[in-house]
Amino acid sequence: MNQPLGIGRILLLLLPFTANAQQFMAGGRQQLAPIPAAVSGVKQVATSLAGTWEIQLNGQKDWKPVQVPGEPAMQGFAVAHDQPFRYKKSIPIPAEANGRQVAIRFNGVYSYARVFINGKFVREHFGGFTAWECDLTAFVKAGSTADLEVEVTDRTDDISFAAGYAHHPIGGILRDVQLIVRPNVHAGQLHASAQLADDLTTGRLSLDFVLKNAVPATVVSWSLTAPDGKRKVAGGILKTTNGAGKHQADIPGVLPWTAETPQLYRLDVTVSEKGKKVTQYTQPIGFRTVVIGPGNQLLVNGKPVKLRGACRHDMHPLLGRSTHRGQDSLDVVLAREANLNFIRTSHYPPSADFLEFCDRYGIYVQEETAICFVGQDRGGEYNKFTSTQNDTAFTSRYLGQLSEMIDRDRNHASVIMWSIGNESSYGSNFQQEYDFVKQIDPSRPVSWSWPMTALKENKRCFDIAVGHYPVYDGKGSDMGGVDRNMSHPDFPLLSDEWAHVACYNVGHLRNDPSVKDFWGRSMDTTWLARFDVPGNIGGAIWGMIDETFHLPGKVTGYGPWGFVDVWRRKKAEFWNTKKAYSPVRVGKTHFDALPANGILEVPLKNRFDHLSLSQIVCKIESGGKAVDVKLPPVAPHQNGVIALPVKGISVNGVMIRFYDPAGALIDEERISWGPRGSGQLPVAAGSWQFSTDKNVQRSGDVELRNYGRLAVKGSVVVTGKPQVVVNRPENWNAFKNTPGIFSGNMTVAEEQIVEETDRIVVRTRGVMGAYPVALETSYFPNGLVEVRYTADSLPRHTWEIGVKIPLAPELSRIAWRRQGYWSSYPAGYLSADSGAALKNSGKAYHYRQQPEGSIAEDMTDYYLNATTDERKAGMHGSEGFRGKKEHIFEYEASRQNGPGRIRVLSDGSQAARMDVEADGKQWLVISDKWDYWSLAWGNFQGLPNPSKQMKGIIRFIIE
Repeated sequence: MNQPLGIGRILLLLLPFTANAQQFMAGGRQQLAPIPAAVSGVKQVATSLAGTWEIQLNGQKDWKPVQVPGEPAMQGFAVAHDQPFRYKKSIPIPAEANGRQVAIRFNGVYSYARVFINGKFVREHFGGFTAWECDLTAFVKAGSTADLEVEVTDRTDDISFAAGYAHHPIGGILRDVQLIVRPNVHAGQLHASAQLADDLTTGRLSLDFVLKNAVPATVVSWSLTAPDGKRKVAGGILKTTNGAGKHQADIPGVLPWTAETPQLYRLDVTVSEKGKKVTQYTQPIGFRTVVIGPGNQLLVNGKPVKLRGACRHDMHPLLGRSTHRGQDSLDVVLAREANLNFIRTSHYPPSADFLEFCDRYGIYVQEETAICFVGQDRGGEYNKFTSTQNDTAFTSRYLGQLSEMIDRDRNHASVIMWSIGNESSYGSNFQQEYDFVKQIDPSRPVSWSWPMTALKENKRCFDIAVGHYPVYDGKGSDMGGVDRNMSHPDFPLLSDEWAHVACYNVGHLRNDPSVKDFWGRSMDTTWLARFDVPGNIGGAIWGMIDETFHLPGKVTGYGPWGFVDVWRRKKAEFWNTKKAYSPVRVGKTHFDALPANGILEVPLKNRFDHLSLSQIVCKIESGGKAVDVKLPPVAPHQNGVIALPVKGISVNGVMIRFYDPAGALIDEERISWGPRGSGQLPVAAGSWQFSTDKNVQRSGDVELRNYGRLAVKGSVVVTGKPQVVVNRPENWNAFKNTPGIFSGNMTVAEEQIVEETDRIVVRTRGVMGAYPVALETSYFPNGLVEVRYTADSLPRHTWEIGVKIPLAPELSRIAWRRQGYWSSYPAGYLSADSGAALKNSGKAYHYRQQPEGSIAEDMTDYYLNATTDERKAGMHGSEGFRGKKEHIFEYEASRQNGPGRIRVLSDGSQAARMDVEADGKQWLVISDKWDYWSLAWGNFQGLPNPSKQMKGIIRFIIE
């Protein structure tokens, strides 16, 4: 059965692009005919075959039901590499198919497939993420039922390595399957290039059309309808010779397509015979031109664009590396909400549905062919097939699925560049890919990584230099070695992987989920540092959606590296992304005082590429009332000032919100003025009453036992003496994960107690792990406690330095007020400026079931705990309860009912979090210094300790 593929390879090597260049295909692949919008006499042209099929694994006799599309492995079927398995389904062939062509379209089958109809072999296909068809006309009878079988093999030698980096075999029918009925005379090709002429106002429409089985009476006409759907702007007859036709038309005054103004025209192409319509094709198109301009800038419609993006994988929570139309639309909506204007389709082409929504809502797309980690260490059995970059036996696969990708998707306005592979070593197959793309589609630039491996050989197979994981502040290179002061001298620089979301550092994530929030300043700094750098065209966060496969028997994948989880719940990173990428940047949010005239002049930067700020709606909100404020006409990429009328507002702050022309929230900032004061603890007061039992002292409602245990009104709040905390990573510079070395119990070498009526002082010296420590704890009669501590012999890199206080397990609610990195956060956010959280949120997250609450309410994490057992996956407290609150003014832990709470007040220089242990013990950790070493990947991780000694003062009160 492999003989036809071998012949295809020989022809490709002899005539690499005659593959018939006019047909835009290579590697022996078949061109994908467009699906008609309508066929005369046919009620339903394309019918989805999604639903229940049957599957039979290798070596088994039984057929079992399986969901298509979707990974079999995610449904409990033990798919193995290089072992074929079979699907089957009986498909009704409509009576309307009589005298017409019947085809079946597979939109993605990983990774090698062979198709049989009624027991007869039809064709084979290599590649898991491109669309391809089988012509069934000669094999089926209209009005009858056909037995379809698809043999699928998850091949270890697949050049995409997609099963390898998914950490399990993903083989199967991953995307929709469609039954298509076409007339005999139909379009075999419809390529529509919608560019702008040199004046950037005239649309230039080029049609390249191939008609199959044309007869002399066949007439092909076309028309173009304006974005409002009402006005026809152009049209005519498309002349064909032997079924092929080319046509070009200039349309003056078109509305151009950009990510900010996604104006889509409707192209209709109609095939008629003897004056009667046979079939019609409808294609949304956007007029836009993409070029690399002076200064290595990426120009869309003559204007430099800055790409603020993320890398997206197909991820379904129950079906794995599979995609569905509703999921695709939701991802585009979420991307827009997060202020993205760019998606990299890592590391394979997306579905046609996804690109449709990118066209409609306005997202620039870097579409990547399914080639990954070639010439790199793939690990284990995969390394046998890693070095295919110069292997002629694989050339047809490289070029074949690349040409299938371009053939299907070249009409999409959203696709502004092709990527010919990810993180691979240069070789002749990549060079042939580049040359092929430049021949058949010179309208888009080409990207590829790693470019340095080509440049070292004085070769070039890219137009855009791709670097991965640049240093957040630009002071250093990147993993790809192409970043030179945030640019490249010869090419536009695109960091299509940057600001990696925390996922590998599982120990740190388990211990302190606030690492998710801390990541936001890396994203913000990364974008701020590069926005005004000529030739730096932006980048893409790795990644958008968590990579956690919840298989029936295990949880696997790379980890929670998205700003949304697999259920599309917004993580802490979502708001950070929205803020960092905001195209309206407010330069100052806090003012020392309100001007006498009551007008605050707030600096702004327009980080749109094509919109003036005068096109943005601005509202100032205070006291439940909103007033529109007109923004100045600040041009794209320029600075300006907005005058905010705040005279007469009694509070020291207002909310300013920006909305796009469609009414979607772009950003919000709380503009404040005046002192940002912290709360004040009560001064020491009262007297201790000493009893004959030296282990018990009282003062009103306050009781001190054993010189450490504190209760109020009989309710225990603090269960023991404070201890110094020095938590650190085992390896601060770890590439991925590192174990944590956490403070245990202090070993006391010396303790001194001084009793006075106005205070009781406990002085302790000893060691905490490897660190000599000393504490002086003063207990005051009104419940006030002051802890002065010293820690010596500290390492350069730590996670936390401070004091931990053992609390009664019944203290199950926290509340806080703090100075956040951003001026505004949504309610319920992990680290909002003010908020509250419960240790037990009451929200269940059962394995492979839709979670009940938000991520901040999650009590369970199956991936971080590497288990499918809900009991073992418990985190002993909700994420919101356990997460560190940085720069606190006030933090308290209390009972949900009844007396007894602990309250910490600070000046914003300290942080606090709850550390809940498996046995129910919990500690309030108050830090004077905190860092996030192990976040890595170019992110800001903190600052090294300036000295080997740390001193601090912690003050709290029980009430």
